[in-house]
Amino acid sequence: MAPRFIPGTTTPATPSINRIGGPKDVATLLVRGELFTNWTSIRIEQHVTEAFPKFMFECTEEASLPVSVNALQFVPGDVVAAFVGGVQAIFGYITERHVAYDAKTHGVRLIGVGDTFDLTSSMVPLEKLGGHDGKGWTELAKDLSSHLGIRIIPKGAVDNTPFENIQVQPGETIMQVLERYAKMRNIVIGSNATGGLLAIGENEANSNGLLIEGNNILRANCVVRDQMVYKKIYAVGQSTGSDSANGDPQNKQVAQEQGSSTRNRYMITVTDVADTEHGTKRRAQMEKVFTEGSQIEAQITVQGWFKDENKSDEVWRAGEYYHVESPMLILHQVLGCSGCIYEQSNAGTTTTLIMVDPIHMNGKRNYRDAVAYEALQRRTAAQQAEALRRDPNATP
Repeated sequence: MAPRFIPGTTTPATPSINRIGGPKDVATLLVRGELFTNWTSIRIEQHVTEAFPKFMFECTEEASLPVSVNALQFVPGDVVAAFVGGVQAIFGYITERHVAYDAKTHGVRLIGVGDTFDLTSSMVPLEKLGGHDGKGWTELAKDLSSHLGIRIIPKGAVDNTPFENIQVQPGETIMQVLERYAKMRNIVIGSNATGGLLAIGENEANSNGLLIEGNNILRANCVVRDQMVYKKIYAVGQSTGSDSANGDPQNKQVAQEQGSSTRNRYMITVTDVADTEHGTKRRAQMEKVFTEGSQIEAQITVQGWFKDENKSDEVWRAGEYYHVESPMLILHQVLGCSGCIYEQSNAGTTTTLIMVDPIHMNGKRNYRDAVAYEALQRRTAAQQAEALRRDPNATP
């Protein structure tokens, strides 16, 4: 089946997250001002804690092959916006076009990435190697990415404390520079559904939906691990020093964070940026985000792309927090959605949510959710105790 296009549309200069209308189970690709539907299968991956999202669209075309590459309906380099149920899920570029055919069919697979992909593969221009001293992280990110037209989108309390000295080496990608300095301000770098680089500072982990076993959870799996969890987390660094600031306070900076390991395991990281004590402290906090955030990873699949069993007009989104209620997974808490995978095939339309500890997304549980969680834990413990009292041989 060839993709169907709807003429008369234009690519938005500032991508919108409003619904463009249509059925909630139809995926749409906006290319060169045309809307294309009727795909045989799709897969869109949003990852809020990774540099860029990805997508894959497949279709069969009944039209004859064009003579030249430029005459192809879709070509690598095309700017695209992908929609699920009329809600924008990605903004970026086609990077690959795969074609296969036989006597009866002609199949096409389009593979692409979000616009922030260019930050990972494009080096810092030579004219931008210097002149950044005294800038905060957001200003640095805007300066290094401005020639690519990529927006910088803050979320939460982004620490923009200026760096006294910023060094950029020839041949470094823009993302390498941004990640190095983001670590010194406890900023998680991610990508946004409508384009742009997401800078995630500390934020409240407020639940935006429910994932309930026996209700809307279609299937799920969960892993809990402690290989990366430590009792104490240290960052060791130093400043550049000056006539007025020198000696041990500048050369022997040590910051500590407490981890949740039950074993006496230490982690010590040496900072790769000369900074103040504030930066060393923030680097220790960043390492805690990396380590503590690795403990829980659950993959939960629901039917459709929209919340409330497809009754809502809001799709499940990476970057949001959801309350997970699953006795089989032993999860009764608010978790962060670090990734959303929207899929459609002959098997139907599904969303797979990658759920993690909120700290992985710099999230902090707020008081209301914390109280509700503690109350649920007490209630569950009381129920288990009562069950054991009635039947001592029962499994808790």
